[in-house]
Amino acid sequence: MSAVSRLATIRRRARRRPVLAVAVLSLALLAGCGQGDDDERSGRSDIEVAVNPSADASGLPVAERRFFSEDSPWNTRIDSQGVDPRSDRMIDLATMRIGIVERPGQSAPVVQRRRIVEGVYINTERWTTPVVVGGEPTEVVCRQLQCGDGDDTVLLNVPTDVDPDPRYDGWFTIFDTSQDVAYDLWRARREADGSISYHFMRRWDLDGPGYSPPQVVGARGSGLPLFAGLIRPGELEAGEINPALAISVPGPAQNYFVQPASSPDGNGDPASVPEGARIRLRQDAVIDKPVDPVTGRPVKLTRQQQRYADAIVAALRTYGAIVVDRARVPTLYAQRDVTAAMLGGNELQGLQLDDFEVITLGERYKYPPEEVGDD
Repeated sequence: MSAVSRLATIRRRARRRPVLAVAVLSLALLAGCGQGDDDERSGRSDIEVAVNPSADASGLPVAERRFFSEDSPWNTRIDSQGVDPRSDRMIDLATMRIGIVERPGQSAPVVQRRRIVEGVYINTERWTTPVVVGGEPTEVVCRQLQCGDGDDTVLLNVPTDVDPDPRYDGWFTIFDTSQDVAYDLWRARREADGSISYHFMRRWDLDGPGYSPPQVVGARGSGLPLFAGLIRPGELEAGEINPALAISVPGPAQNYFVQPASSPDGNGDPASVPEGARIRLRQDAVIDKPVDPVTGRPVKLTRQQQRYADAIVAALRTYGAIVVDRARVPTLYAQRDVTAAMLGGNELQGLQLDDFEVITLGERYKYPPEEVGDD
């Protein structure tokens, strides 16, 4: 097994999986943020929002530009693309969550399979990514020998009041706008001296394709960028989400992936939806109203909440979602620290995984690749 394969194996074993709690929606009117602006360099419309909701008027903003090249999978529409003939079977298998249970007195752990029937959840704080730009020059240093793109200590601008959260894999994305790149960190944490340390770094060209070649690991198990496919506050307020979203499913395929993923983190049936697959909300899908988990009664969304939900639904039908990871329930991701006041989390609880279809898959890659014997 190669060094990269060993690193990926260590990472997969060390990863803690999310446990999602379905939140009851607040019925208060939610405030929006963001104003339109034009990016002279790219010619694209940008919206700027505060990195940290505690920042004042002089706080540091981050542009909500459209990342990656125009032909990136994150930026291409799929509303007219064909459906994979194995779609129904893959989606069915993706609802099966496989876990290992150890009980006292048993000689061996038991494999437990459970079909997940919960609807789509939106993470705004737990198991999603803070995206930072600007701030104080900060040393960003690796804590181990194999560091991905971060073998050397780098000096990056990081806000002093936005830290990685080690409880959720320490996911952290730092933008360097002077170089037009982003750094994804895995197992990052703030040290006592103010530096940021981490276990693994992946550097992304913000004008590049938005994915790596096959068999290249990243800060996320699928190798895909942590910040790609996040639901962002400016897009919600504008009511229009153009890029594909990131989604996790309970049982993505183990040992197989398709591009744009570059490695797998699934533990489901090998014939399940592979990471990297693009799934699209069916045009005929009927979206039920969210249900209060305590009373079992439908929850009425405010007009603003419904507007946000409609924008997400439109994106899922037009650009779809790319399977990036596994999670306890079907999960979308909103930018951490700036979306919790806008989304309750269960606006799309009325959507089930079987409301989606898998777009025709490209080549399936096995991971780790089969060893080639000597002649």
